[in-house]
Amino acid sequence: MASSKKKKKNMVTLLSLFAVLLLLIVAYMAATKWKDAQKEKDEEQGADEGILLAAVETSEIAAIHIADDLYSCTIEAKENTWVMQGDEEFPLDKTVVDTMAERLKDFRATRLVLPDAQDLSEYGLLEPVLSVKVQKKDGTQLTICLGDNSSADGGYYVCIGGASDVYLVEAGTRDCFYLSQTELMSLDTVPSFSAESAAGLKVTSGEYPSFTIKDSTQDLKDLTAMALYTMALYDVYEKPVRIDLTNFAALMENYTAISLGEFVAYHAADAADYGLLTPSDALTVWYAKTGSDGAEETEEFTIYFGRKSEDGSGVYVRLEGSNQIFLMPVETQESLLAADVFSAISKYTQMVNITMISGLNAAYDKTTRVFGVTHEAAEEGSGTTATTDYFTVDGKSLNEEEGDAFRDIYQAIIALRLTKELPADAQVGTDAVLALTFLEDGTGKEMHVVRYLPVAGDAQHYAIEENGTCIFMADAAPVDALIAQLKEYQP
Repeated sequence: MASSKKKKKNMVTLLSLFAVLLLLIVAYMAATKWKDAQKEKDEEQGADEGILLAAVETSEIAAIHIADDLYSCTIEAKENTWVMQGDEEFPLDKTVVDTMAERLKDFRATRLVLPDAQDLSEYGLLEPVLSVKVQKKDGTQLTICLGDNSSADGGYYVCIGGASDVYLVEAGTRDCFYLSQTELMSLDTVPSFSAESAAGLKVTSGEYPSFTIKDSTQDLKDLTAMALYTMALYDVYEKPVRIDLTNFAALMENYTAISLGEFVAYHAADAADYGLLTPSDALTVWYAKTGSDGAEETEEFTIYFGRKSEDGSGVYVRLEGSNQIFLMPVETQESLLAADVFSAISKYTQMVNITMISGLNAAYDKTTRVFGVTHEAAEEGSGTTATTDYFTVDGKSLNEEEGDAFRDIYQAIIALRLTKELPADAQVGTDAVLALTFLEDGTGKEMHVVRYLPVAGDAQHYAIEENGTCIFMADAAPVDALIAQLKEYQP
């Protein structure tokens, strides 16, 4: 009986030990599987991160020397900026050097190609096409050699100076340092803007007509009451001439994206050699720009034009405030300086808003018609003000229907247009075929006077005298038609 109980106890113990062993085996297999998975994950992450070859903080760099077949140079860290060693006028693109410095902070290879290579020439690393030597502020140096392209991988072979292990880096890593002279430069560009945001244009030239188009609100009264003509043309005629804003925007399309041309030189001393020390020709553009605070600001740029190239195909230019010199095609120069300013001026010489006048006198054939205008304002229930116009013709008050007919006449009057410039040798008569005198609302004083005068030998046109000045001509037919319409108008 005792033996049976002992056997049963041994069996329980044996089963317990077997269960423990089984649990240990399962736990071991699970742990092994987890370790393998973690190892594989770590290897994948390591492959993504690459192999660290160099780690130089930007603050540690004293200079970066680049030697290659494109352009060899030494870039120095100086007073929190980068400068070209031996040539501080060099227009160095600081962002390009910043990119180099960022890459040097964490310079990695994608993989190891061959440890302790016996013949570096097989990889273009014995006499490398590109070498980057980093001079640290503590006096130590780091040299990175970049050799041939690996056609199979698309990258480039690399080794660290003093070692023979060959690695592979991405093409983008090499491209950060393998740059031509112009790729290291921050070259001038002319600001671009929309034609609608243009605020002015100025040409000063000995070869082309000089002119200025700018804001005229301080010089010319707005006769439209709608700010339609806020700019004027200066320095061309004997007085400022109003500019049509739509026509001006069309003119400015030619200036919104100017190319300076081919880069030539950048030293201040070069200006005299290219006729840009005291240039006689210049172009200035003003344009509106929205600032960082949302407010509109006026920006400007000026291009100076120097002498022409030896073959006459180009002209040397530079931007104001810069020493960089470019060669611009002469065709571009001509398109910029020989502007068709006549196309931009307002062709309406008597665009006077009827709300601004108290009357209008029209004289023709020894007859003067007197048109009176009265504006009466009244408060409306909504709190707004409504204005009603009342008209008289030669002392007769007009009803609403007759007033509408007068408005049609007035529209025909202000629609007369100039068509061409008055020739300098034109013989202008003194007796006007039509004279229009606009009287200011509130004062009754003359505010604008336009007369159409005969021109000797030219029956197709009339000279336009605006406030005592003759500059332009109008086609005779529309003027004659208006005179006939005024004669027939007898309300």
